Amino acid sequence: MKKGMALLLAICLLVTGITTAFAKDYSSEIDSVLSDYSSENRRASSAPQQKVNGSYRTVELLEIIAKILDTDGTYGKEISSVMSSYSSGNRRASSAPQQVVNGTYRTVELLEIIAKILDADGAYSKEISSVMSSYSSGNRRASSAEQQQVNGTYRTVELLEIIAKILDTDGTYSKEISSVMSSYSSGNRRASSAPQQIVNGTYRTVELLEIIANILDADKDYSSRISSIMSNYSSGNRSASSAVQQAVNGMYRTVELLAVIAEVLNNRSISL
Repeated sequence: MKKGMALLLAICLLVTGITTAFAKDYSSEIDSVLSDYSSENRRASSAPQQKVNGSYRTVELLEIIAKILDTDGTYGKEISSVMSSYSSGNRRASSAPQQVVNGTYRTVELLEIIAKILDADGAYSKEISSVMSSYSSGNRRASSAEQQQVNGTYRTVELLEIIAKILDTDGTYSKEISSVMSSYSSGNRRASSAPQQIVNGTYRTVELLEIIANILDADKDYSSRISSIMSNYSSGNRSASSAVQQAVNGMYRTVELLAVIAEVLNNRSISL
């Protein structure tokens, strides 16, 4: 009972500020992103194009999640600014790797906003600022699009760790979170190239999102769907014959888990 109440409190905190009976329903927006995800995958003729699809759909789902959580519009301008950068960055990109950088960088910026919304008492403000400082310095040091992707995927992992800790109010998942971050560190030590680092970042992203989805899905309405996604994650890794195919596997499972999270939050907000 204590665990259930703690989880319920965590979810309610996500929608703090909803005072009307008519919170916006984002179901159609979520469905639209997933429709684009499927159609763009059919059109993609290479793994790099699939990476673009995964990274772009990730941004679009995070925008929805941020809007659901930003119940009083405090971060409305910041969210719009990120999405404006997303659109202009896509126009400027002259290759798939540059598009992926655009997607991964906007992902970091939206996760920063989400972390700030959830960190209502500012307990993690220093950690969030530290990640964003590393994001800026990492971008300055990067000499290629691949190194920029490493920067984006690594900062994504670090922000998701913070978000998971904020949501895990009773520490139920603390060991799982620590285990993922241990794999993150050891995976980085083992990686001998930027593509391998990108795989490390995208795979740890999936594992942290699984934890976050399980925390939020207190009633376990989505447990079978989450399990199915993670099963595809494992089989996708086994069938991947290159780092870029592994990265696609991670990015695609990221989209699918974010869709679950968006649906859980949306259903919770419109039912209050």
